[in-house]
Amino acid sequence: MLLTLCLLRHGRAAGQAPEAELSPEGEAHIRALGRRLAAERFVPEAAFTSPYLRAQRTARTLLTVLGSTLEPRILPELVPDADPGVALRALFGLGLPLARVLVVSHQPLLGRMATALTAHDPGFSAGTLVEIEVAEGDDSGTFVRRLGPEDLAC
Repeated sequence: MLLTLCLLRHGRAAGQAPEAELSPEGEAHIRALGRRLAAERFVPEAAFTSPYLRAQRTARTLLTVLGSTLEPRILPELVPDADPGVALRALFGLGLPLARVLVVSHQPLLGRMATALTAHDPGFSAGTLVEIEVAEGDDSGTFVRRLGPEDLAC
């Protein structure tokens, strides 16, 4: 059985402070991403976000567009400069479902998490989603795809 980690960098924001909101452009992009994923019948079984407002808004906006009733769980280990090993252990320690799991966070953490799992950083511009499949009980993963702003018509 496989778990698919769906690592999403928050949408473009109006600043870098923890309380910075999504910019109108950032919100529009996340809505466009949501429409694309909804057309693919993308359904996360769990959702996690950093405590920063822009990440929380990104998660809630995407889940709303997907028609999901999930409420993202805030994990303090998902802040920008967190240790990727600590963040991954925190996630895997929650007993994640063997399904799609949405994780909304920041750079440089997401790039470091992807590298820890796949030995490759696919690049995370604002609003980029990267899917990585992880086998049950494994600490490495397989890159599935990268979906960035350049792949969407906003």
